[in-house]
Amino acid sequence: MQEKRPFDEKKHESELDDFWDISELIPKKRAVHGRHSTETVEITLPPVSKKSELADQKANAKLPPPSFADQPLLEYVPEHAMLHRVRLFAWKSDFGYYDAFVRDAVRLYPIHGERCERVSDFYRMSQYSQMSRPQLEWYLWWRENFRNGVILETDYGYLLLYANELINLSDKLLPTTVLDLLCKLWISYREDYPQLDLFLPEWICHCALIHKLPSPSFASAELTSAAMQHCRLREFYLSSLGEDAFARALLAFCSNYDYQKSKFYQGEHRALFDRVITGAMQSVMERTERDGKLFSSANLREHVILLDAYMGALCPAKTKRRIEVSYCSFSRSHELRFLVTDIVKYTENRLRQAVGIRSRLTVYALPPLIKDILDGYLPSVLPARERAHVVQEVQTPDYEHLYDAPTSTFSFDEAEEIERLSWDTTKRLVEAFGSDEEDRADESEPTPMPITVELQEPRSLQNAEKADALMPYLPFLRAVAVSDREAQREAARSLARPTELVIDEINTLAVELYGDILLEENDGVCAVIEDYADLLADLLA
Repeated sequence: MQEKRPFDEKKHESELDDFWDISELIPKKRAVHGRHSTETVEITLPPVSKKSELADQKANAKLPPPSFADQPLLEYVPEHAMLHRVRLFAWKSDFGYYDAFVRDAVRLYPIHGERCERVSDFYRMSQYSQMSRPQLEWYLWWRENFRNGVILETDYGYLLLYANELINLSDKLLPTTVLDLLCKLWISYREDYPQLDLFLPEWICHCALIHKLPSPSFASAELTSAAMQHCRLREFYLSSLGEDAFARALLAFCSNYDYQKSKFYQGEHRALFDRVITGAMQSVMERTERDGKLFSSANLREHVILLDAYMGALCPAKTKRRIEVSYCSFSRSHELRFLVTDIVKYTENRLRQAVGIRSRLTVYALPPLIKDILDGYLPSVLPARERAHVVQEVQTPDYEHLYDAPTSTFSFDEAEEIERLSWDTTKRLVEAFGSDEEDRADESEPTPMPITVELQEPRSLQNAEKADALMPYLPFLRAVAVSDREAQREAARSLARPTELVIDEINTLAVELYGDILLEENDGVCAVIEDYADLLADLLA
């Protein structure tokens, strides 16, 4: 039998107290054996030998890209005014990511599509292996119609698939056929899918350069300008713009001022602006070329551009190329940009004058030779300015001729006789009606009556209340009159307004007073409209 232990009251009380001790319930931390120092320690490395240093220098030396061959596969001089030399390099990196796609494209090339319903579930997928059976059947039927000249509505994914198919069928199709189909695909669907502009103009350029083909001829200058806008080598499309190709290209890509964004380029003026400005640029081109001074100060230089063929396409290494083009760039010369900008502004100023628009653009430094060419060309193409008010001739009734003064020559003798008779009549009247001595005291000569001539205010200042509204802006107008830009800013700050807001407020008041704006701003400089220079002088006086 186990012996019963005596009851320990103190131990029992101690256990009751420890029951509420939370620290006893927390697990004990393990002991940390050793500590790591975080202080900085100076380390001494052994000296580097000259052999290892030379090895590092050779490893870090600039080497040609390993993915492209050193010798070109083809080098030729294209029949192009701006392109001087084209060199094609093989894509040395061998990868087989898209070999299966090419095999499928070759296998499906001879298959003719059959009529079926449109399937609209094919969006961004661009490989045959990712298509369902209905999708493939619709693609083949759409492709069959496209080959035969029938344009059916379809989704963007099918267009992208067909573009990738074309550039990989160089063994099945003639290069000219591939180029024509790429152009047809872009022209037919670019309005419905603007994203085609992002790559098809570039691929068309690459296809032509790789196969030594000329640039395609589009039906309109707008299409060519769009192709140039979305192609790195803009000069490639110059030859397809027609006789005025260079002039159109300069206006589209070599001017700091776009006349088509002018607020006056609208309505009936659109065709007039296009015809006159393009013709003016063309006349300058023809005259300067004939004189042997084709923009002699434009500083056109030779440039070299490297293009990776068919970027973003499902293109295997055997089809992909590295293209090097030496060309003369018309859009990279700052001097040429300034010259073209002044030609456009000067021509538009003459256009505005012809149609009755008073505001003018600032022309900075137009050479005298170019100005003489424009002055000789523009009068024959500008419309005659219409008169603002047409005065209609009113027939005078016959009886009004009876009231006309008789026409006779002036005679001093007759004038003196008329004056003598007049004084005789006056004397008789005075004697007949009687007069005091004081009234007849001085009859020698009559005192002339003073004539008061009331000076009329200028027509532009007749509305005094509105004219007073311009008084707070007089410091700003004085700065405008002397073309002091800093003084204009200071005057605007004194009015606690931005300079642009001050100009708008003055023009708003001028429209109420005179019917037209008074100031214009060109390239940050505020100036008075030339036709209202005298009016500003009257205001400041």
